[in-house]
Amino acid sequence: MEQILVINGKIEENLPSGVQISYSEDINASINTSINYEKNAFVFITNSNGTSEELVYGWNGIYFGNEIKGKVGETYTMTITIGSETYTAKSTMFSPPGYQGAWVYYNSGSSEKIGGSGYSDEWIINDPSATRNRYLFQWWANGVHYVRQDWAIDDNRVVNINEGLKLFTVTLDPLPNQHIRHRTAEIDKITYDYYNMYEKIVRGLVSVTSQTPYNPVSNFGEGTIGNFRAVAFSSAILLTPPGIFVIAQNKQNVLAFEPNPFFTKYNLYWSNSAGVAKNSNVVPDIGISMTKDQINFYVDDNLTNGSTYYYRLEVEDAEGNASILSPEVSASPDPNVPADTTSISLDNFPTNVIATAGNGQITISWTPAVGSNLMHGIYWSNQQGITLENTSKDNAFWDIQSPYIHTGLDNSKTYYYRVAAWDGKE
Repeated sequence: MEQILVINGKIEENLPSGVQISYSEDINASINTSINYEKNAFVFITNSNGTSEELVYGWNGIYFGNEIKGKVGETYTMTITIGSETYTAKSTMFSPPGYQGAWVYYNSGSSEKIGGSGYSDEWIINDPSATRNRYLFQWWANGVHYVRQDWAIDDNRVVNINEGLKLFTVTLDPLPNQHIRHRTAEIDKITYDYYNMYEKIVRGLVSVTSQTPYNPVSNFGEGTIGNFRAVAFSSAILLTPPGIFVIAQNKQNVLAFEPNPFFTKYNLYWSNSAGVAKNSNVVPDIGISMTKDQINFYVDDNLTNGSTYYYRLEVEDAEGNASILSPEVSASPDPNVPADTTSISLDNFPTNVIATAGNGQITISWTPAVGSNLMHGIYWSNQQGITLENTSKDNAFWDIQSPYIHTGLDNSKTYYYRVAAWDGKE
């Protein structure tokens, strides 16, 4: 099958341009297909004043600019010459739209297990009702851009209220213990057309037979896949706190939770009765210790055995953004359990996890957690730092047994795994 040129170029506000050039059979090529990168292209970017810069090749088909940086109102032209063929695309950088507000909610009673989420989000972007506008949305969680979750919208599809669009992420729900950065940019029609079709393909809203090999549409012209875009993003930050696991001991409760390097402060709200809220007792910026297994914990000591204590956690980042409160947990100090912080765990864990690589697949084996009522699952990612709370449900397999074979993988990529157990309770 003929290989198709794939061009993914961009220039963002105050940043230099960049482009990755490769070849693919089509948008539905197998994940096991090796990537053929273009290393010998001549790439130039030109602004509306005629100033031009040649991009320098780096690695993996990526070419980098340096001098010309993105500016709102400018129209940029990217020109790529490969052999005797030249490809050209233009894009104008519109002003960032700005946010009227952004919120995250906890849905009480929902299940956070099996890759699900107890959280949902929504936001309002500015949208002048007198003009037709199109927007690109990006989702970043804990510093990782979820590229396959990018989506675009035409404001004709949404009711404008008070010069704004009220939206929610259609492709992804927030998970506990996440530093989420929403990014929104106004885009031109051809960039919208590209992302609109891209989203439909990724989400399975269009079938393979309804696509040409060159979908989504590209502004580099016929016979290419990809897009060049000039974008200026507005950002909104949302934080979700980690869930708390409480260990009751003699005259103290040990509160354990997953760490997150994006959070710089933890504020503990507590009460002797259920219904902890922002007006409850608070221990600001609690002193946190960490186990050898990298579990954060805080000891609430000098308590009365048999009395029940209720807790919720708020997190903050370095910029002062604060989360909503975590789901409420409670525990009563137990005089029969010695005070001890040397063997803290978040649960009954599977152990001895081993991953064995194969051709396009990896076999994961483990020793199950103890308990006949437990269900086991695997979380995976191409990034290190997996937790049960920061991984999309699309990257989880549940109700499985050891060994499990993860198939359809790219031999050129690294895969990371964690095995979890669930007892079916909230």
